Amino acid sequence: MARKDTGGLDDFLKGMGVDVVGVADLGEYKDDRLWDEAQKLLPGAKSIVVMAMEVFRETVSRVTSRALIGDMALRDLYKANTDVIDGLLDWEGFKLVKGLHAKGYKGLLLSAGGAPYDARFLEGPLSYKHLAKAAGMGILGWSSLLLTPEYGGRVRLAAVITDAAFNASPPLYMENPCIECGGACIRICPAKAISKPEDGDDYRIDKYACSSYYTASGGCAECLKVCPAGRVSG
Repeated sequence: MARKDTGGLDDFLKGMGVDVVGVADLGEYKDDRLWDEAQKLLPGAKSIVVMAMEVFRETVSRVTSRALIGDMALRDLYKANTDVIDGLLDWEGFKLVKGLHAKGYKGLLLSAGGAPYDARFLEGPLSYKHLAKAAGMGILGWSSLLLTPEYGGRVRLAAVITDAAFNASPPLYMENPCIECGGACIRICPAKAISKPEDGDDYRIDKYACSSYYTASGGCAECLKVCPAGRVSG
């Protein structure tokens, strides 16, 4: 078995070509599903490194769910842009895993294209936005989007599960912009899939209604466009 080099682990993260990076210490979640699912994917996992990159305002502002001539082309433009971002995130994650291997650690990249996912139930073993919240990168808004201090919900995510013990990111203390906003996403959602969350919940969303409308219309980002945290419109 290769000897593990424990020096300079956090130096890996300093030069990463991403906009935001955070670390979740899995030891803090041993009574949580997060721990169980991470261990299934990578036995012995100790940390999850989460990476985020901005989706530009100009790109998000062009996306619409209206069924008008030309709108599909605008959604294609959004996808083309996010494909580039996803590729950059995956490349940075790949380099991180290579670096971990060089030090004798294991690493599993959860690509920006998506982790293992069960389309029947519209969920996978690990939710990227919940990972990012655990890594101190943002909070979950009423729309269920991850809201970061830097970019609101305009981010793409990827992650690396590893048996290396990175230092955890500090907790994020961020006021929930949804309270002052009062639910612009609720009012604009064409699928009527978003409701005001009940006490103790971050969000309340009918994921089946959301997914059905998204698929039928060829795409939708209305909640993202009106969210004041991302400052796309208004």
